[in-house]
Amino acid sequence: MGMWKNSYAVGNDLIDAQHRELFRMSDDLVEAIRKEGQAGRDACARAVVFLKDYVVKHFADEEALQADLGYADLVRHKKLHSDFVDTVLDYEKRLNESKFDTKIVQQFAGKLIGWLIYHVVGEDGKITGAVAARVPQIADRATPAQFAGFFADSACEVLGQMLNIPFRVEEGAPVIGGISDISVRVGLIGDRPGAAEFVFPLVTALRIVQSMTMVNANDFDEMIDSALREIANIISGNAASKIAETGCACDITPPKLYRGRRSLSGTGGGKSIRCELGVITILLEDGTSATP
Repeated sequence: MGMWKNSYAVGNDLIDAQHRELFRMSDDLVEAIRKEGQAGRDACARAVVFLKDYVVKHFADEEALQADLGYADLVRHKKLHSDFVDTVLDYEKRLNESKFDTKIVQQFAGKLIGWLIYHVVGEDGKITGAVAARVPQIADRATPAQFAGFFADSACEVLGQMLNIPFRVEEGAPVIGGISDISVRVGLIGDRPGAAEFVFPLVTALRIVQSMTMVNANDFDEMIDSALREIANIISGNAASKIAETGCACDITPPKLYRGRRSLSGTGGGKSIRCELGVITILLEDGTSATP
């Protein structure tokens, strides 16, 4: 079974066929990485060449469809496309310079899988109405105490779409787990500087990536590291946009991943979200207490 799920379809035959081809290539890459060695390096090289050529046509077809439909968010969607092309070109350079080092191959695969799944289900689905586009609401300026709620809601929305399973916000104070926990930290800049930290028990992290790739994930590696960073990046970007819509300037910095127990104060509040795969804790720190 590959990564493609029928729930990812946006309802346009051409776009869905192109998406399935992108997922097929991603399946081949993940399968080759499991074999390691030269097979993984060769598959990664083919994936980069494929992406450079294929996404240009796919993005052009997708943007033409958006223009025909009068899609209101076309300019932002084009920016998402151009940023991804830049990412592929950056990885191409890094991969060639490292002679397709295994760790960079795995990082590329994790970034690709995280970006592709969310872009298809969370962004492309809005084009044809497969996913309802969110209409910005005029609201009071967000306060630091509300930030945790924005991040928890964004996490439920993003992960729910990516994994096609329901998430819920848990009541009560978040609890940090054991020494095997993984945390991804995203800095917040703007009117209320600080950071958001996503804490995944190891078993939950492995289950999430396994659900995304449909491949058994028995141990933490660079692909899982990269995929978790991309997930945290997407969640944080969406939350920051919602916060900014309230009139409180908010942007994010690139995510950093840590292994093992860390001292996390959560001075800006926190939330936990749960699904059948486990629990994820989200802690917010204000700018005066955030650790480097």
